[in-house]
Amino acid sequence: MIQTETLIFTEGKLTPSCSKSHIRYTFFLPEKSSRLNIDFEYEPKKLFDEERSKILIQEGLRKFCEIPDENVLNSWRSHMPLSNLLTISVDDPKGFRGSVHRHPPVQHLFISEDEASPGLIQGSLRAGQWSVTISVHAVVTEECFYKLHVWEGDEGYE
Repeated sequence: MIQTETLIFTEGKLTPSCSKSHIRYTFFLPEKSSRLNIDFEYEPKKLFDEERSKILIQEGLRKFCEIPDENVLNSWRSHMPLSNLLTISVDDPKGFRGSVHRHPPVQHLFISEDEASPGLIQGSLRAGQWSVTISVHAVVTEECFYKLHVWEGDEGYE
């Protein structure tokens, strides 16, 4: 039988005011760990509300275009749908072990001695305090819910 041990299981709710912030979870990884697994998911991914999208897109165009003309402001539909974006970074007791800045809202990640998910650094799984940071780049929906599950053990996703 394959042994696994949950190190973190948490859920959270984010709102647009959480954009451009970071949420850090720390945990202790025991000696002789062979594999660290991370499941991360969030929902919803897309904003399909046209009125809210129009407001957000036109605000962005006004902010980032020098002097947006009416044609630019009226092109807001071409930027739909807007997306929430949350990404993951991992640190071990000695420092950075990688970041996974991907758009899919469901991710199955791992680190082991010999291999790791793209964006994460394979190598020795040092005992000690590790952390997983959720970077909240953008929340455009009224609410965005996430789940983070970190566990140690050989059972996982490839």
